[in-house]
Amino acid sequence: MKALMITCLLSLGIALFPQTTMCVNMSIVTVTAYSYSGGMPPYNITASGKTVREGMLAVSRDVERNLSLQFGDRVLLHGLGVFDFQDRMASRWTLKADVFMQTDGKARCFGVKRHIVMVKLA
Repeated sequence: MKALMITCLLSLGIALFPQTTMCVNMSIVTVTAYSYSGGMPPYNITASGKTVREGMLAVSRDVERNLSLQFGDRVLLHGLGVFDFQDRMASRWTLKADVFMQTDGKARCFGVKRHIVMVKLA
């Protein structure tokens, strides 16, 4: 089973980046959504100092380290799209990413997506 998963990930990396034979830096994460519902202090400011908006992504610290992410980097969440890394999650989370949604309803509707491949874009 583990060998099959590794083979699938390698073929996915080749499909995403056919022009290269180098190893693709990727991580498998669980993706959820979050929103800002107001209140004080201003929770709508990300760790990078930006105001939250759709298209922004928060990741767990282990994923940030594994992919060598810097604020402003663009990452591909396979099947979900491209997002800007602008926020980090609390240290208790591992192998996780949060996408920002404008409303609580949209965030709840998004639900939980498991085993999504995250790739740092050049």
